[in-house]
Amino acid sequence: MKLIGAWAAAWCLIVAATAAWGQGASGQGGRPTTRPAAAPTSQQAQAAETKFEEGRKKFFQGLYKDAIPLLREASRANPAKTSYQLLLAKAYRYAGQDKDAAGILEAILKDNPDHVEAGVELSEMLSPAKEPARVIGILAPLLKFKHDYPLYHMLAEAYYQKEQWEQARENYQEAVKLNPQSPQDWYQLGNIYLAQKHFARSAEAYEKAGQLGVDSAVYHFKLASVYFNLRDYLGAVTTAVVLGGQAGQIKNDLLLLDAAPGRKDAFYAAPPKSAIFRIAKARQLGIDSPQIRFLEANIWLSARRFAKADALYKAMQAEGKLDKADLGLFWFYWSQTALGLDDFDNFLGRLAKAIEAEPDVYKSTQADAYVTVARRYQAKGDHNRYIEYLKQAVATNPMAASLHLMLGDACWQAGLRKQAVEQYKLVLELEPDHADRVKLLNRIRELIPPATSAPASAPSAVPA
Repeated sequence: MKLIGAWAAAWCLIVAATAAWGQGASGQGGRPTTRPAAAPTSQQAQAAETKFEEGRKKFFQGLYKDAIPLLREASRANPAKTSYQLLLAKAYRYAGQDKDAAGILEAILKDNPDHVEAGVELSEMLSPAKEPARVIGILAPLLKFKHDYPLYHMLAEAYYQKEQWEQARENYQEAVKLNPQSPQDWYQLGNIYLAQKHFARSAEAYEKAGQLGVDSAVYHFKLASVYFNLRDYLGAVTTAVVLGGQAGQIKNDLLLLDAAPGRKDAFYAAPPKSAIFRIAKARQLGIDSPQIRFLEANIWLSARRFAKADALYKAMQAEGKLDKADLGLFWFYWSQTALGLDDFDNFLGRLAKAIEAEPDVYKSTQADAYVTVARRYQAKGDHNRYIEYLKQAVATNPMAASLHLMLGDACWQAGLRKQAVEQYKLVLELEPDHADRVKLLNRIRELIPPATSAPASAPSAVPA
């Protein structure tokens, strides 16, 4: 009878503790409003442990809703056991009752500010993508208690969402030190380095992400832009023999560029560490947008494959899907292909289109473009066209003494001394102390000698 009385007394205490949780028995409450003043008796602790083990078993069977009342009862009987509360919070979370889970986790952190596991659990539930500021507020203080991969990983994600690149980079760097096998962390680190224009570091991070399995079209497109900025346009081109191969195919982890002359089934090939290979890989995986075609054309242009670049630019212009923000750059790059093909009319015409689209950016390049064409004609021995385009350069930028001097020298060499002197005078008007001042004055005086007085008559002879 004494034993029965003791169990009855213990049961009354459990019921009293349960009542303090409000509506917990009906599944509506998550945590107590106040802690019991006294620690549980050994019988209460044992009863709580029994309920916890029953609930824990249900939890690991995936029966989260069945585990909740058992774990809740254990937690109420022995609220000092944070492990009971933590598993109850997880059961609520996995059962889809996030509000109850959050309440318990917040209570744990309030009473135990150094409880890393509760902080990580709450942050995962809130999601760095959805509530980055709250996640940072929860996790950042926990770093002084523990240096753990989940902390750095979620902090990095939260800072990334807030576009706080430096903090995101620092936390991703720590994350990959603790977990170097995380492809997503390496990928995000590559994105940050790319945004900060640290191209070599970005390439390294992206390459590690690729080694760990990242293989999306967007990934290859980004890596192509990195290699482009590193000037690895075609990479270390080799010759490969591929039976039945065709230019443009990826075979044996090589991009076949062009057939090698004089050898059957032989091709010049670009390696994976090249912008053009990554463009081809992105296309193979389904990307076909104006942006990727634009980058591809720019790669061929930068590799001095002008005909290939010109064909791509021409197709893009015909398609008419160019982004308005890229029009100036598009026409400027296309003008460079024309220059590479010695098509001077299209070079200047397309440059004029670039100036029309973005005058503040490209107007300053026009005079230099005329000089470039002029020098090309000079190299061909066409002195008349050389002078013609220098005159257009001067007309475009009449305040440049260097252009007047260039035109003056061209006219002087062509025997057009009067025109040369006109230009030399303008040089000295613009720069009275020009470095070639004396030479220019001498040439001016050579054509227009200074006025002289008539010689005086000889004196008459003195009479003897």
